[in-house]
Amino acid sequence: MRNVSLSSPRPSRGLLAILGLSLVLLLPAGCDSAPGPSDPDAAAPTVSNIDVTPTLLALDQLPGSGDTVSATVTVSADVADENRDLSTFFVVIRTAAAGAAPLATAEVPLSGSGRIQATLALNVPRASGGPFHVSAFASDDAGLISNVVYASIEVSASSQPPEITSIDMPAQVTRPGSGQPPLSISIVAAVSDPDGIENVAFVEVIVNGGATLRLCDDGGAGVCNAGFGASGDQTAGDGRFTLTIQLESTNAPGTYSFEFRAVDRSGLRSAAEARTLEVQ
Repeated sequence: MRNVSLSSPRPSRGLLAILGLSLVLLLPAGCDSAPGPSDPDAAAPTVSNIDVTPTLLALDQLPGSGDTVSATVTVSADVADENRDLSTFFVVIRTAAAGAAPLATAEVPLSGSGRIQATLALNVPRASGGPFHVSAFASDDAGLISNVVYASIEVSASSQPPEITSIDMPAQVTRPGSGQPPLSISIVAAVSDPDGIENVAFVEVIVNGGATLRLCDDGGAGVCNAGFGASGDQTAGDGRFTLTIQLESTNAPGTYSFEFRAVDRSGLRSAAEARTLEVQ
């Protein structure tokens, strides 16, 4: 994946020229348009599967001076071209106001098809709010323009932290005997967030004041705790974050402390929830 980071929101002359070709970049998220040439035999590039991180911004939690705050936005998409002459991947971020100038733009030179990523520095007034529209498209060496794919970022002036509403874990377990298989222990934390469960970035647990592990809401896909194994989570995106640990016969007996916190995409942290596990 290629990645370009830009600090200036000012579009280049090339991007301004393309935007001048009557590309309307203010359509709702999820829609595609086809601003390329009308020649039915022309093989324009195609762009699909846009992804934006973060999808939520709470402006009161972002760094900045005075009335302006700053955020880093990452936009990725799949780009392909039958003629294999891709030139540039473009990203534009705007407010929902009609005719508004771009807040940030990016241009990524392309050497071939694949998953392309751009990182944009977004500087906005603290009083901003509502959806920001994200548009991505590509061009090739012949000047043909792809379809445009859309996403959005929800922007609010303030945010509330997430909350851990319950924790499901045993209070006491017995170690397996020598030579017996490990005992799987499932720990589930139910989490809510006033800005929506998708605003929860992660849930972590600190064990005995030292090791920090993450609980996953990934449907057991194994993408949350890389290298730690599958989480044992049942359903992705349901707000129930799961960690599955293995208790071996060689683990030391005693009382283990667990401190849980949920963290949202603005960095707001929930109140800590403490539990203990007695290993016999």
